[in-house]
Amino acid sequence: MASVSEGQSSSFSSNGDDLEDSLVVCCAPDGCSAPLTPLDLHKSIKLVSSSDQCVCSLYMHRACFDQFEESILQFLRLSGRARSWSDKQRRQNLWTKRGYDLAVKACQCRCKKGFLRKDLDQQVEEVEQAPIEGVGGGKSKKKKKKSNDKPLLILTTSPPNRSRTISGCSTGSEGCGIPRHQREVPFSFSRRSDYHAFLVTLPRQLLNPYHIKMEDETYGGNYDENRNFILSNLTTYKVNTVHCLMCLRDLPVYDRYPLLDGLFFLSIHKSHRSAIEIEHGTEKRFLCSICVGCLHGFSARIECRHCGEEWTNGKLYQLGTLYNYDVFAPSPCCKRRSCCNKCRGSVLKGTEQTPSYSWFAQRVLCPHCGDKDFHFSKPHLSTFKITDQ
Repeated sequence: MASVSEGQSSSFSSNGDDLEDSLVVCCAPDGCSAPLTPLDLHKSIKLVSSSDQCVCSLYMHRACFDQFEESILQFLRLSGRARSWSDKQRRQNLWTKRGYDLAVKACQCRCKKGFLRKDLDQQVEEVEQAPIEGVGGGKSKKKKKKSNDKPLLILTTSPPNRSRTISGCSTGSEGCGIPRHQREVPFSFSRRSDYHAFLVTLPRQLLNPYHIKMEDETYGGNYDENRNFILSNLTTYKVNTVHCLMCLRDLPVYDRYPLLDGLFFLSIHKSHRSAIEIEHGTEKRFLCSICVGCLHGFSARIECRHCGEEWTNGKLYQLGTLYNYDVFAPSPCCKRRSCCNKCRGSVLKGTEQTPSYSWFAQRVLCPHCGDKDFHFSKPHLSTFKITDQ
């Protein structure tokens, strides 16, 4: 039986002849229990390490490499000047000096002695998986899915390419009564395949349904008032990607909880042109969003422009869902954030007990001039600023 070697990358010749003699351990930083067979090596991804003392094999399954690459891209989305890049630019720059210098901290090798980088000189051979003759009659066996499998906050090695179509007639369907060249492209929301944004941002103790809104099984999981409210309004405007209010990062909207890598909230202010105007009861509101990185101060710090105090309330909110009030309004840090919009007197004066979070986002009566207004809901971008950590 061939032995599995943990490292010794130096024993492999450049032409790959010695690779056929033994199985090789995948060098995925998060760990991989499946060895690389001789067939796998022809289509595996080769990497290089920054350390001469690295003992890993420096070969990785394609699926493991895709997962590794996505985790680095997620790091770039929340890091420095790469936040302003488009997803296409991040992917193009990832393995160049321009992008790798920003992402190197997310590329640490499993042996902790160096940092991994894709070998751009490697020519990967595309090998199509085919049934092996003489084994099981030429038919490949499929593993049965266990009946008690449940969705977990884990990384998938082969993300499904699925989406939720809102339109009732797809471009490829027949019998719609509309010529194919005149049919509109169906509008759809993404189907979530992983939880990278949460895994790289949140501490382990927060990776649970209490802090991250997960799909509810009520009515078979098909009905939820907040979810339907958001998706129906976004469908009206043909919007399936929103922007973080603070760092302007693109946030794809998913068709199931968690609805985005952050949270939605309603505000009386349109602080960004991407905010969507909606009807909330009998009043007008704007649907805003903020990413998990800004909420938890992962790569940037949100500060009050008036007193300089850091805004930390974002860590208290549940992710992936909608709040029907302005999440920036509660717990004002200074007089400028708690003053009356008319007379500039303190609206909190005379308050007997600590109000609830939703109270701050309501119309409140000023004890000085009697003006009833949203005194605590200040314009976001003129009240807060974002600074790099």
